[in-house]
Amino acid sequence: MTTQKNPLDGFEIDYSSGLPTWIQIKNRISYLIGKGEFDEGDKLPTVRKLAVDLDISYNTVNRAYIDLEREGYVSTRKGRGTFVAARHAVGCERATDSPLELLLDDLITTCTNAGMTDEDIIALLEMRLAYRRG
Repeated sequence: MTTQKNPLDGFEIDYSSGLPTWIQIKNRISYLIGKGEFDEGDKLPTVRKLAVDLDISYNTVNRAYIDLEREGYVSTRKGRGTFVAARHAVGCERATDSPLELLLDDLITTCTNAGMTDEDIIALLEMRLAYRRG
């Protein structure tokens, strides 16, 4: 009997990265889906199992899974689990997107959902960069 390797084996949270834990989980899973490490219909580890494996809160993993579902990467079926969604539902993310690019995508989505235009987002980013430069 062969056991299939879990693409999340070996994944560790980087507490020094400055990225929230739930975003690291979400970015890793979306990257693995985009890269083809998970196929459509593959079952992801349960929220509880992944929380235990990573030694983090159930709520942290749940937040990542909720966001992955909202963005079309996965679908949750009550009582059955969380499964990788059809490729066409994933969107335009590429397997080559870096974690920082995925974080920027999240920022853009959040700003857009808050009613900001592209110009507003750029202006806010420019203002924050100028602030950091002093």
